[in-house]
Amino acid sequence: MPTVRPATPDDLPRVGTVLAAAFADDPVWSWMAPPSVHWADRAAAWFSTEAAIQLRGHGEVLVDDSVRGAAIWSPPGRWKGTLRESIAIVRPSLRLFRRRTPRTLRAHVRLEAQHPT
Repeated sequence: MPTVRPATPDDLPRVGTVLAAAFADDPVWSWMAPPSVHWADRAAAWFSTEAAIQLRGHGEVLVDDSVRGAAIWSPPGRWKGTLRESIAIVRPSLRLFRRRTPRTLRAHVRLEAQHPT
């Protein structure tokens, strides 16, 4: 049985790759990010950046012993990012979402407005 542990900074590139593969055919992510032969690289960069933000800040990144799976989460009441964190994710977001960035941001704002805590 795999052991789950907190991720380290050294795990972040693999976390990005694993999560990009996991969400490659996800309907919501497909709506947000246009089809691209660059999906794997761009999504991996996005997820690696998001994982780094959570690892440095208020969230948690968990991996199995060989980083075949990963989870990123923030505890209740501490999920909202800072301005610095928002700035850090801009470049990977623009590369991944490209022309769909405005609608993805609108969806994100609407989801945040409904967040319970």
